[in-house]
Amino acid sequence: MLTILNITAPIFLLILVGYLIVKSGIMPREALPGMSRYVLFLALPLLVFQKISQMDIRQIVDADYMLVYGIGCLAAFVLVYIISRYLQQDSVSFAGLKSLGGSFPNSAFIGFPILLQYFDSPPTQAFVMTMLVENILLFPIAFALMETTDDRSADMKQLVVTVTTRVLKNPIIIAVCAGVVASLTGLVLPQFVDHGMSLLASSAAPVALIIIGGSLAGVAFSIKFRDVLLISGAKLVFQPLLMLLLVIFLVPDLDPVLKQAAVIFAAAPMMSMFPIIGGQYGHQTWCSGVLLMTTVMAFVSVTLMLALLEWAALAV
Repeated sequence: MLTILNITAPIFLLILVGYLIVKSGIMPREALPGMSRYVLFLALPLLVFQKISQMDIRQIVDADYMLVYGIGCLAAFVLVYIISRYLQQDSVSFAGLKSLGGSFPNSAFIGFPILLQYFDSPPTQAFVMTMLVENILLFPIAFALMETTDDRSADMKQLVVTVTTRVLKNPIIIAVCAGVVASLTGLVLPQFVDHGMSLLASSAAPVALIIIGGSLAGVAFSIKFRDVLLISGAKLVFQPLLMLLLVIFLVPDLDPVLKQAAVIFAAAPMMSMFPIIGGQYGHQTWCSGVLLMTTVMAFVSVTLMLALLEWAALAV
């Protein structure tokens, strides 16, 4: 257990540092949006591009991994949607937002840093496939639901265009495509350019964790216990446990490292951009409260899940 804590503690320590420096006024909250854009549009895409461009293109995609990860994410999404829409009587749009929070892991800002700590040689392939599944599968479904209104005459063509545009403009998707092209063409960048990109890419994880902590400072609570229970239960308990069962029984021949990576990504708390997305639909304060609660609880759930992962050893 001490080994597991040595992996998770530094991650959440940086989140705490981010919280404290914003809460104390050392760093203004106004700086967070700019830092977020730095990570999302520069550091993280460069990291993804570098890793993919240096890989054999045939090693990037593993159908079994993408299948099992997609099933695990969709199962959590559907579970939250059904409960929210039909038991809690939420609108289609709000149920879609809840489903996004209960199924879309913070793979880039928390999952990947944990992966870097957990493995001696982190499987970047798993990170790339995870981002592809999340951005190509989950995002379009969630945005389609969130853009849905009670107006039956809503323009379906405009909805498709809006969702497609969001996906195509995603910097991670662009980085993946550029990396694939560089890998196929054998592109070799000048050493000084490559070194500069490496410096920027290495800042993605720590800066992202500081941003998460800072964004939690001063968060107002306006959430119901049932919402916290639903979303945190689906995201922190149901999804990683289901993923663990899926990689053991559904794809027994999958590389053990990829199995562990799938569970680690599934165990990560919800995406840190959740309040920003929710704000577009009038739910920013609510989303911020949910994000705070799930991120705090994630320290315990992620630690326990890593311990369970060690115990299981994925040898079944």
